[in-house]
Parts: sequence; structure tokens; C-alpha cells
Amino acid sequence: MVNVMKKILITIFISLIVGSSFAFIIYKNINKEVSIAVSSDNVITYFQVGVFKDETNANNYMQKYNSSIIIKDKEYYRVIIAIAKNESSIVKLKDYFDEQKIEYFLKKETLNDKKFLNKLQEYEELLNSSKKETYSTIIKNILKTYEGNFNK
Repeated sequence: MVNVMKKILITIFISLIVGSSFAFIIYKNINKEVSIAVSSDNVITYFQVGVFKDETNANNYMQKYNSSIIIKDKEYYRVIIAIAKNESSIVKLKDYFDEQKIEYFLKKETLNDKKFLNKLQEYEELLNSSKKETYSTIIKNILKTYEGNFNK
């Protein structure tokens, strides 16, 4: 009787270990695939110059820049001077703002609005083929498009 119980317990124990191992392997693979799918295509970068709890302070600070918008993020108001997705555009905008001695913080965020992402890609192609003198106009258009889609 004791031998039968040992065999049953050993079988149950081995089944639990094998099942847990398979579950862990499947979870890791699915989790990796999901994070790659979410993070690679939909990540945008905000060029943020300020964060405020008070909207009035954010509006006052925003006036320092030719083109900027305020994005409400939970209880904070973020002042954004540019948005980019592609690394080449991010590098160009970094150089542009660094030359103007504008201090900024890069904030990455996942965005699932295909319409805006497609429009942003068009603007970035224009930005990458343009001279610095036209960056300001392109940045304004990107910010207006973003604001029209999300800050209603």
C-alpha cells in the first residue's frame, strides 16, 4: 500500500514539474512576442520641456516656445515641443534643439493610433529631406495634427 502511494505521489510530482516547465516556456515566448509587437511600431518620442501640476503654469511656460502643446497626463500637464518616431528624426530634432540651447527630456510612449502614426511618418520623411530653416514649420504641423487627434 505504501509503495502504491509513493508511486502515485511521484507521478503527480513529476507531472506538476513537467506541466509547470511547459507553461513557463510558453509564457516567456508569448510575452516576448507581445512586447516586440507592441514596442517596435507604435513608440513615439516626445520632446518635453516641462511638467506641471497646474494648467495655468503650463500655459504660461508654453509661451516661451514658438511651437508647443500641452498634453494632460493623469494629474500632470506636459509641455511638448516636438514629437518623433524614427531614430533619424529624433537625432535631427536633438541637434536642432541643442543648437538653440533648448533643454528637453525625451519621453517615450506607446501610441496605437495608426492614422496619426502614418501622418507622423509623412512629416518625418519631409523633415529628413528638409533644411533646418523649415524644421519649425514641420514641427508645428506635427504638433497641430497631434493636438487635433488627442487634445480635444
